[in-house]
Amino acid sequence: MKKIITSVILAIGGFQALAQQDPQFSQQMFTRLSTNAGFAGASEYLCATVMNRQQWVGFDGAPKTTLVSIDAPIKLMGGDHVIGVGATIIADKLGFENTFSGKLAAAYRLSIFGGSLGLGLDFGILNKSVSGKFIAIQQNDNLIPQAAVSDKAMDLGFGAHFHIPGKMYVGISGVHLLAPKLQGTNLEYLMARHYYVTAGYEYEVMPDIVIRPNFLLKTDAASTQLDINANVLYQNMVWAGLSYRLQDAIVPMLGYQGTLANGKGNYRVGYSYDLTLSNIKRYSSGSHEIMLGFCYNITPPKKITRYKNPRFL
Repeated sequence: MKKIITSVILAIGGFQALAQQDPQFSQQMFTRLSTNAGFAGASEYLCATVMNRQQWVGFDGAPKTTLVSIDAPIKLMGGDHVIGVGATIIADKLGFENTFSGKLAAAYRLSIFGGSLGLGLDFGILNKSVSGKFIAIQQNDNLIPQAAVSDKAMDLGFGAHFHIPGKMYVGISGVHLLAPKLQGTNLEYLMARHYYVTAGYEYEVMPDIVIRPNFLLKTDAASTQLDINANVLYQNMVWAGLSYRLQDAIVPMLGYQGTLANGKGNYRVGYSYDLTLSNIKRYSSGSHEIMLGFCYNITPPKKITRYKNPRFL
């Protein structure tokens, strides 16, 4: 099996990879900051999200990905101008290959068409390494590193995200815009530009039931992937849904959200399980993904001022 995963990685990573290289998440609607800098500061809360994905369980060397993101709005000039700031860290392990990404995001937010539009940039660092501790199909191949190799490069992204709270959202973005090349001894890895289009809508069918359809389209101009999802939120607490990743997986998911005792924040927990449709299902029992989210209201309370006029004493 180690030889199989080595062959797969060399084929799709290839030291000159042309397929999509970013890790995927089934609960992508809760981690929009990682792919769209314009999402930064989209709410009035300080929000943090942690996601962990164990992909293709049972497949030796299968991808394991952890994401941590945090963002918040900053009001300037008496609240007339709002800047969203955020940070995202992603650690992805695929067989003998490790990828680390850390980036900061900033977005200028505009009140428009009854909602909020964020135009943002993110900037950071991308590091990729090959451990060298693997079984190669062909030994002493000059194109295969025989020892640990790593390199890092600058990373840049852009995004626009518009949303009307409790109604809808739509976003378009690009990441790895510099198309960085990571090089080392016998290693040349080209990171392709990736583009994302996403949208979601909330439809209240009953006072206690809200249907939330959404989709994510992602492409690197060489291959394209589409995720379509719909979940039902009950009493603003419990949700359950189903996602379909075109020609790849069917993904049931469920979650719970609640409000903090002091009423100043909220939290959510989500879980999804990928039922693989591709040929890899013969070697894997599926993929597990866990999401934890937390938001806290950082807007200071409004000061109550009093004014007395001696004319009315």
